[in-house]
Formats: sequence, C-alpha cells, structure tokens
Amino acid sequence: MLRGLAVTTLCLLALPGCNEECVDQFDCAKLVSKSALTCEDGRCVVKTMLPTFPSFPTDAGRPATDGGAQANDGGLPARIVPGEYQARLSGGQLVPPVSTMATGSATAVLTVDDAGVSTLGWTITFTGLTPTNAVLMVGAPAGRSLFNVLLLSDGGVSSPFSGAVPLTRPQAQAVSAFRSSFVLTSATRPAGELRGQLIPKGAFIGFTQFMKASDGGYGGGGQLVLETDGGFIPVSGAFDFDWTESGAVASASVNQGGPPIIQLPLNAARTGAAGSFEPFALLVMLRDAGVVVSGDDDDGGLVFQGDLGLSLR
Repeated sequence: MLRGLAVTTLCLLALPGCNEECVDQFDCAKLVSKSALTCEDGRCVVKTMLPTFPSFPTDAGRPATDGGAQANDGGLPARIVPGEYQARLSGGQLVPPVSTMATGSATAVLTVDDAGVSTLGWTITFTGLTPTNAVLMVGAPAGRSLFNVLLLSDGGVSSPFSGAVPLTRPQAQAVSAFRSSFVLTSATRPAGELRGQLIPKGAFIGFTQFMKASDGGYGGGGQLVLETDGGFIPVSGAFDFDWTESGAVASASVNQGGPPIIQLPLNAARTGAAGSFEPFALLVMLRDAGVVVSGDDDDGGLVFQGDLGLSLR
C-alpha cells in the first residue's frame, strides 16, 4: 500500500516502542511513544509528515486489466478497473445544487470481455420524480459538470431502472477514476434533478463545491474517495479538485480548523490538482463534521472555501 504523505525515518534507540514487532499501524498505535509510530516491514518506526505526493496507487484491492502506468490529464490512472460500483443520488450533487424531495441510489458493474470491450451494467432506484432522461455524465469528478454525457434512457422508465451499455476505453477509464455519475432529469428540472457519483462498492466519498471568497459565486469543486478492504479499513485514497473559476492559487488544503490534514500539490500552470493521499490521515473525517477545503492566493488571502462531508455510500 502506498503511504502517500507518510514518510518513515530511522528509529531512535531511546524512543519507547520503536522497533517493536507489528502487523499493521494499529499495533504501533497501542504503544506509548513521544512520536507517532507506523508499521514498516514488521517493525514500528517513527512517522513524520512531509509534503510528498506519489502517483495514484495502482493497487486499491481491485486489479486493473492493463498495466495502468499511463495517467490522464488530471493525474488519475489511465486504467480500467472492473468491479462493482455504487452511487447515492441527490440534488445536492448537481452544479449548482438543487433542492428536491426526490432521492435515489444506484449499483453498477463494470466488466471487460476477452476482446477488451468494456460494458457498464446498472440498476437505479428512485422516488419522488418521473425521469425525462437518464444519462451517464463522463469525465467529471463530484462538484464539477461536463456536457459529455451518454444517454441511458429518454424517459418512460420506472424504479428500479436497469440496463447495460458498452463503453469506449476513455469512458471506462473515467468510471475507474471516479469521474462518472448518473444524472436523472425531470420536466421541472431539465438540467438535472438527481445526480450520483460512481465510486467502488464499500468506499467512502466526500464532495464539495467551492465558493469564491470575492463574491460567493461558484468557484469549482471536486472529491475525495477513500477505498476500503470491504469493511472499514482504508487501503487507498484519491483526491480530484478543480478551482478554475476561482483562479490560480498558491496553496490549497483540507483542514478542520487546525493544521492541514492534506496539503494539495499544485502546478503553477494549472488550477486544479489530482492524486493520492495517505488514507489514514482522513479517518478523523469519519467521526467529525465541518471539514473545510480552502485555497489561498500569493498574498495570503482566501480565494475559495467549501465544506466537505464524508460518508459511507
């Protein structure tokens, strides 16, 4: 498992608990120590937090069908990951969000045959609306919208709504990289009434929409996805944020009113960031609300801010 932000250092001989045998990080967490310890090659060693950002993990407990070494333009893996996916549909995931009594959920399975053809099968359940269209929005993380959509139905569907559709390689990669969502439209909301971001079954997702500090308008958005081992133990984490409308920033971070939990890597030529992070850094988000994603400019002023909620789908 990639360690993301966590970087180990040599043990100090006088440090209690250092060099104790361990199976995982939880063994080291039980030890009395003046410094945080992590499990490294069966031994507890000192853990420090340095701003290093490795490439997105290629092993998230779900094997890819190809090498997966190439990355797309957002830094996420250009690989296809067959398996089960899920989504919770809500009006709050639309951009901008809408207030609706309608709700929904979805399950999906991404498969690849021997000829390399990808197919997405789905079942969507919903209440509180009569869909006029059902589409798969491809290429956008949560908190962002694109007009790149694949029509699943042009109306006349009832809940539950099931089907299957072949995907191009880029479309299958977008599903694998958590950049696809189901959108249901209605007569009163032709631009969309429900949206649900597809993530691996059993994973956690946090999504946000950034508000510009200057006028409170839409400034961007994105998501954090925490994959688990099928239970509650995280095995990998990925983030994908875009703040195009807010302009370039000098720094961006996820925090809870204190030191940053994650410091996002920035490229001066871009107004967004995507990559991986140490999943254990966000376990606190499962117990405490009010997590904020914020960005600051070169002068130290706030450029954007958005609340980030993390929940099990």
